[in-house]
Amino acid sequence: MHKVIDTPWNVTPHLPALRAAGVKTVIRYYNRNNSSSLPEKRLEKAEATAIASEGLSIGTVYQQRGGAGGHISDLDEASGRSDAKRALDLAGRIDQPANSAIYFAVDHDFVSPSDLTSIKDYFAAAEEVIDGAYRIGVYGSGTVGKMLQEAGHIDLIWLAMASGWSGTKALLKTASWALHQHFPALSSPLSHDGNTISPAWPDFGQFVPGESGPVLTPVTRPTVLMEVVARSGLNLRRGAGTDFPVEMAMPFGTIVHALGRQGAWVKVDTQGDGAVDGHAHGDFLEPVAGGFPATMLAGLTPPTPPTPPTPPTPAAAFLSLFNGAPSPYDVAKAELALDVREVPGPSSNPRIVMYHGTTHAWSGTEDHVPWCSSFLNYCVEESGREGTKSQRALDWQDWGTDVSASPREGDIAVFERIGKGGHVAFFVEDLGTHVSVLGGNQSDRVRFSTYPKDDASYKLRSIRRA
Repeated sequence: MHKVIDTPWNVTPHLPALRAAGVKTVIRYYNRNNSSSLPEKRLEKAEATAIASEGLSIGTVYQQRGGAGGHISDLDEASGRSDAKRALDLAGRIDQPANSAIYFAVDHDFVSPSDLTSIKDYFAAAEEVIDGAYRIGVYGSGTVGKMLQEAGHIDLIWLAMASGWSGTKALLKTASWALHQHFPALSSPLSHDGNTISPAWPDFGQFVPGESGPVLTPVTRPTVLMEVVARSGLNLRRGAGTDFPVEMAMPFGTIVHALGRQGAWVKVDTQGDGAVDGHAHGDFLEPVAGGFPATMLAGLTPPTPPTPPTPPTPAAAFLSLFNGAPSPYDVAKAELALDVREVPGPSSNPRIVMYHGTTHAWSGTEDHVPWCSSFLNYCVEESGREGTKSQRALDWQDWGTDVSASPREGDIAVFERIGKGGHVAFFVEDLGTHVSVLGGNQSDRVRFSTYPKDDASYKLRSIRRA
């Protein structure tokens, strides 16, 4: 079960089951009036006390209707002022501590300039009323979140589960979001949605009533968010192979956590709790976000509003977040999350051109020039080490120490391409007759791939370690 859930229902009867299932935070609602269809939507003092007594933290979001169904009249300056006053009143009733967050819902994919202007006015008014008592968050699309963050009216972005809403997929590739809601909604032990926590933020405004400040999010091992890109859906299997039984079918567009590889198969966590729920074939999953090493969180402090956080890159800003330098393999995994690939036509991907900049680019710097060695050089240099400075993959044959007898994940595998030069990539796993690797220029992109140890096309020459 996800560690963070949101629900319009009173969780008090279900708290032991939620805690046992691994839930850490329950997000509940502030509003003006409950409806007949959702009579328990508003969080009250007794429920907040019960949640805290069970050892869970709380998140809050204000939504009466929040523009659902395209009702932009819910989101104008006057509404922002009155909604913020109501939210402050309700926060006081449950003893919500200062510097935690109150989110305000924009529950529709608004895209027209006039609608976006109205939403901006709503949050400007809410910011004025809140006056620094709490951090302000928005629940909604990537377009709305980015606009409000750049305007300085919000501190936190909670992306709605509708990944097709404007700007959401683009924003997921940055460090600007704090929470991402998941599809589909779940019903056990009560109707709720699950949420993924961004590893780039130390908290998302969660709190315990009466205690000072927000509750920090525990540091967890890094994962990569991946999206099902098979139009007919993708089977999640009990093991890494088509002979294993199907656990569930994941519809097109489903976002999951990738915990690792087993050959061509990806270990999938569907609940965000760090447990493997099954395996899915990697050819039908594309990286969406994440891959941030857990050490990024060490010493990371919340950005000072209204300055938005800097998106993580594997360059100098990325390195500054580490206690010491990352490993070359960490840098490679961060590049994987950026989904770097060649650009069709005469143009070149500037990131691949940057990789070539770490080598003596005797063959050129365009992205059609073989760039597996340039990618390795970039990753090694960003970790504070020195690579080969060569575009030739086989030049890695003399780099570092030969550890072919006992390789470990993150070492460098050097292949000869029979009659065509070579290939170099990070070693992931020994699969017997084949080797799983992470590298650049693999199907014209950064990705995991599998190569034979010895056949008519490839021969594994050695595995190197600095």
